[in-house]
Amino acid sequence: MATKNEKIFGLLIGGFAGGIYAYIEKTKNNKEKVLLFEILPSVFFGSTCGYSLMYLFGSPDNTINYTHFYKGKRVYEGITYADRFQKRMTEHRKNGKIFSRVIKDNPKPRIEALKLEKERIIKYKPINNIQFNK
Repeated sequence: MATKNEKIFGLLIGGFAGGIYAYIEKTKNNKEKVLLFEILPSVFFGSTCGYSLMYLFGSPDNTINYTHFYKGKRVYEGITYADRFQKRMTEHRKNGKIFSRVIKDNPKPRIEALKLEKERIIKYKPINNIQFNK
């Protein structure tokens, strides 16, 4: 799954490429004027293809956000790759982090997970987060 920006980028590039292709094909026939409605189907097709390609080949949904709670309070916000979640919890316990409950989000692209982690640290100021917690 791609991020929103990747999808928009694919949409714009595909539409632009489709429009250029249609314009070139129409002007090959030595036509004086190229009408907008003659180009629009190619722009639409190009946009759809660009969006679809970005959707399929964009950033993978492999990163999760998680929150540690202790006595009902948020004490840590973190991210990890989904397949490393259990190992990461073990690492936290070995490093002396105390928490009684963990809530994890659905997988998302890493860029979105990093952004969400930063927003949560700034908003909630968990005691075990040093970064962004000033």
